[in-house]
Amino acid sequence: RGVYLDMRPPVKHPDNPVLERGREGACDFWRAGQPSVLHEDGRWRMWYVARHQMYGHDQIHIAYAQSHDGVHWEKPELGLRELNGNSRNNLVDCAPGLNSCTVIRDPDAPPDRRYVMVGEDMTDWVEWGHRAPSITRIDVSADGLHWCKITDSTSFAQVFEAATVYKFNGRYHIGGHQIGDVMRLPMQTEPLGGYLGPRTFVISRSPQLERWPDELVKGCFKPMCSSSPYRVGWDREELHVGAEVRPYGNVCVGVCGLWHHPINDGDPVYDSKLVSVDLGLLVSNDGLHFREPAPGYVLMGRDQELSWDRDWRDNTSEDNLLLMQGNVLNTDDETFFYYGASSPGGNVFEVSHNTGLARMPRDRFGCLRLIPGAPAGQCASCALTLDGAAVLSVNADVPAGSRLQVSLLDEDGLDALPGYGNDDGGHVMESGLDTTVVWGETTTLPTGRPFRIRAEVEGATELFALYIR
Repeated sequence: RGVYLDMRPPVKHPDNPVLERGREGACDFWRAGQPSVLHEDGRWRMWYVARHQMYGHDQIHIAYAQSHDGVHWEKPELGLRELNGNSRNNLVDCAPGLNSCTVIRDPDAPPDRRYVMVGEDMTDWVEWGHRAPSITRIDVSADGLHWCKITDSTSFAQVFEAATVYKFNGRYHIGGHQIGDVMRLPMQTEPLGGYLGPRTFVISRSPQLERWPDELVKGCFKPMCSSSPYRVGWDREELHVGAEVRPYGNVCVGVCGLWHHPINDGDPVYDSKLVSVDLGLLVSNDGLHFREPAPGYVLMGRDQELSWDRDWRDNTSEDNLLLMQGNVLNTDDETFFYYGASSPGGNVFEVSHNTGLARMPRDRFGCLRLIPGAPAGQCASCALTLDGAAVLSVNADVPAGSRLQVSLLDEDGLDALPGYGNDDGGHVMESGLDTTVVWGETTTLPTGRPFRIRAEVEGATELFALYIR
């Protein structure tokens, strides 16, 4: 009541790209994009798609970079894989052909499967259709450098473009976009030029890496003005490559591609040179069904990249860049967004890619703040029940003269719990990314009974996140 959601986009690094593709002859001369980054034990590790030249599936490899701060990256000479008669490169030991790359570290897996990499293996691609084999490939590794393929085209019953792997609630999830006619939604129509209208973010879930269900979950589908991107009335936006998803406690956050194609007066012809892609934001509470927290919100638009792709320094008119989502990760005080960006004027294969970085204060994707003119505002959580001792903290800005007060209510949200009402404390007096809430001398939350969290704001207070630990 009396509050609204104010989204906060990250700020792109002024020295982008943080990882440029190599010089002529390098393994990543044509592409250094679609980054997947982990921050572990104080070091930053990046895996990315490296393409030596524009075409040829055997020219697609996975390369490795490392950093001490997540901003300044180096490409170590690994000597693990030979390319054009030379192994002095930063390629990992991995079979070629992966046209996308997403990596996670699974501390609960056996040592030889501590790292999991998923992508679309274009060497297996035949067509988009019912009878086409899957191109989703899963590799595992003990160190992130030496990889072993554990799946083939028979592991998945459907062909889709895999773009993410994540582990949530003890199960593996693989997501991407459905492009063929294997699944059809009411707003989709007959295929035109091999495509079946707008793409759909789909997800598969399994407790093990070798076996996956025959069916895919419809993770997210953006409504259109019409059912096909080739017909008059289409609003020129769809989800591209699904989303790159990372779990955050009890929620999942995904960066998705917002694909645009200009209206072409009803002519059912796909012109790849006109395509452009911005990046959007998705969230999920179950890891399967995703939604936009703010419909139509652009997390990152294609603006700065027009000046930093070195092949297009003089470009002043074309803006049809493709931003390719990378993953999101947190440090103690910042949230990092990695992404790939193309040169203008083409679809995935026809353009070159570099890697960029954007940052924000940790978890400050958006905030609840007072509607102008309202004297005060408040929000309440769903009912929660805790089995063990925990504390509550807030991520908020509370300027001088403003107010943030937190109380606990009963399951129905009608009465304050004894000891946790406004008269008992719960005043948050200072700004911070992680400020513990105190009632009197108590910080411990109640256990064994359901309760709701209420936050009340006045003035210029901005409430970004609540944490229960």
